[in-house]
Amino acid sequence: MAKQDPVLKELRSAAKGLLFPSETDAPLEAFAWPGGDGPPDEAAVRANAKVDAEVPVERLTLAELTRTIPDEGRGPFLPLFAVLAHHLSGAAVFKVGETEIDVYIVGRTTDGRYAGVKTKVVET
Repeated sequence: MAKQDPVLKELRSAAKGLLFPSETDAPLEAFAWPGGDGPPDEAAVRANAKVDAEVPVERLTLAELTRTIPDEGRGPFLPLFAVLAHHLSGAAVFKVGETEIDVYIVGRTTDGRYAGVKTKVVET
């Protein structure tokens, strides 16, 4: 049996039970991807998430995404944000698609891989 990735394990634990608020409250799922030469960018997201060239991708900061969570609902997300900050450098948010949007919070681990959490939001 393969040894479980400790960063992925912590991300899974921190995301467990969280629902990202939007028109549909969706769970967050931890992921890990092969790394690249620098911080995650649109090309890395397109390649690893298998996003077609014509699908729009918007980059946000984690702070911009955080502001979309109502003040009274941010508390449960603080442990996840702490894990993201501790384990990932260059973390960014990528919104993929329109209306039904895949959201990736992705950064670079100390060993050069990309990791983070993903969810789905609905924006009409």
